Amino acid sequence: MNNGMTLWKPDNQGLLPPSAKTLKEIVHHAVQLKTGDKRQIVSAFESGHYEMGLNFLWLRTIAALKKELAKVGVSLLGEMLGRVGVSEDADVEDLLTSRDAIRLARELGVVTETDALRLRHTYEIITHFNQLAVEEGDGGEIDITEAMSSLKACVMAVLVKPRVDVATDFIEFRKALESESFAANEKMITDLKSSPYFFWKLTIDILMDSAKNSTGAKLEHCLINTNVLLPRLWLDLRETEKWRIGRTYAEVYSEGKKAATSGLKQALMKVQGFDFVPENLRSDTFLTAAQEILRAHDGMYNFYSEPAPTRNLAQLGTSIPVPALPGCMTALLSVVLGNEYGVSWEASGIASDVLQKLSNERWEYYLNQVLPADSRVLAKLVSYPRPRARWTKVVARYGLSQLQIKERGCSMLVKAQNDSDIMKHAGKLYHNYYNAKNTKNK
Repeated sequence: MNNGMTLWKPDNQGLLPPSAKTLKEIVHHAVQLKTGDKRQIVSAFESGHYEMGLNFLWLRTIAALKKELAKVGVSLLGEMLGRVGVSEDADVEDLLTSRDAIRLARELGVVTETDALRLRHTYEIITHFNQLAVEEGDGGEIDITEAMSSLKACVMAVLVKPRVDVATDFIEFRKALESESFAANEKMITDLKSSPYFFWKLTIDILMDSAKNSTGAKLEHCLINTNVLLPRLWLDLRETEKWRIGRTYAEVYSEGKKAATSGLKQALMKVQGFDFVPENLRSDTFLTAAQEILRAHDGMYNFYSEPAPTRNLAQLGTSIPVPALPGCMTALLSVVLGNEYGVSWEASGIASDVLQKLSNERWEYYLNQVLPADSRVLAKLVSYPRPRARWTKVVARYGLSQLQIKERGCSMLVKAQNDSDIMKHAGKLYHNYYNAKNTKNK
């Protein structure tokens, strides 16, 4: 048996002592906050101004998280998010939404899965009450229980640590890809082959980012490892990653980067992968539109800001290019499924119309090739009953249960009849994406 590489797990235990239960005791341990910041938060809470205090606390928390993530490299963060044309000089504040930052922090071992869940919940509470204030005036307020729970979540996950470190295991993993040749390390290849799909995707992200941005020895190692690993992984790679490799080849070719072009060409020739090289910029236009939808969806006032970018995507054309289909489907389904507090009715109507125009073949492509690794959509179905209820409507409206779905987990999810079954099957897919299966290597 070989369980392969394992996900890095940050050690956050014991940083906030169990004895810290009162407002002042918890805030005292938030070592990343300045003394003045601590006073403002305590004063706001003691005065009953929980929303004001939490908004201030959240700005400090998410800023600290983004600052640490930026150390990984902004261009690599862009690769991990599937963003088009992100340079190393881009501002991480502009690149990452709060949801992006939480997800990447979890994937890079900055926070635990439990901490990430609590941070997402805190962000949704803040977003919900900010929107409620606009929609309904004094229709609802954050209470002391919600405020204290959110305060503790921010402190435990981020602010209690003098410095929020990206997990050492990830740093070593990336260093190995860019400074060692896997050709001489069969065990490393075997471990990667038996690791969760998330590791495969991350490996492709790192190699493609390096192919676009590195020079000298680092680029040489990147190209050698791409040529060694791609033939080993290709048959089991999902098409989302294959298109990413093809798009990277097109980018370095158009920029005249001869070494990177030559190395990626050799790798693609070994796997007959040139079918995944985009022929023009049409795909990038759709992907950029999808990214704008997700940015609006993750924003504070998403119900108001989602319609415009969703309408923009709908107006690009009736046929979404295959390379852009994964990103576009994630964006459209995010709008249709909404969150636990509701949906943007106007945006969801537009998105539903776009989905209605998709052929059965496109839906089958998404369900078989994309959904098993669509962590954003799966997280909605795992976490919240309202998006799960809307999922049943999506399945019924587009006749998904009648399609040819070869991926067993997705087939079970589409055929699920009730809330608990949807959560169970989505949970299995989500778990499989991040965790290695305990099976023998093929």
